[in-house]
This record gives sequence, C-alpha cells and structure tokens, in this order.
Amino acid sequence: MNLDALWKPVVLYTGLLGLLTVGAAYLATHSGLYILGLTGAGVLLVVLGGGAVGQMGPSNVEHAGEKGGTNRVVSNAGLWSPVETDTSLRLTLLFYGAGLFLWSLVVFGVLRDTLV
Repeated sequence: MNLDALWKPVVLYTGLLGLLTVGAAYLATHSGLYILGLTGAGVLLVVLGGGAVGQMGPSNVEHAGEKGGTNRVVSNAGLWSPVETDTSLRLTLLFYGAGLFLWSLVVFGVLRDTLV
C-alpha cells in the first residue's frame, strides 16, 4: 500500500474538513453539547469506516458437502470498480470521523472554559 497517497485524504478530511465542521459548530453555538455530539459522530464514522475493512465480496468457491451450489461470476463490464469506491468511501469515513473526534477533543481541552 502506498502511504504517500494517504497524505491528501488525511490533510483534507482530518485536518481541514474536521476543523471546519467542529469550528463552525463551536462558533455558531458555543455549546458543549453540540461538540459532544460531534465527538460521538466522529467515533461512529471511524467505526463505520474501519469496520468495512473485513467485508468480503461474493465468493466463487463451493464448500465441501454442499449440493447444487452455483458458481456465480459478477461482471461489471469494466464500467466501475466497487473495490475502489468502497476504499475511497471507507477512507473518507475513517479520516473525517477521526478529524471530528480529534478536533472535538482539542475544543474540549483548550476552550472548555468558554463552552456553555
């Protein structure tokens, strides 16, 4: 896996979009409840993005002892690749969720006296 290709999504989703979302919620409300909600949403997005890693696609292997099994081959005719779509969506969820979580912790740590 090329780790250099991960820098752009990390900077964009974790750094920029996470900061903008948490910063906008803080500036609009100054409410600790909204920041806490964003922290929970960030954890949920990280779990959704990281949990999709274990999913497997359709298998063409017939198990021993099964009768009448069919071997299906899924063809997408080269129009789109579900693996690439899932990977970018997983990375988006994972990095954006991490950004929401980390920036919310920064707001709680640094600006806790100004929260209502």
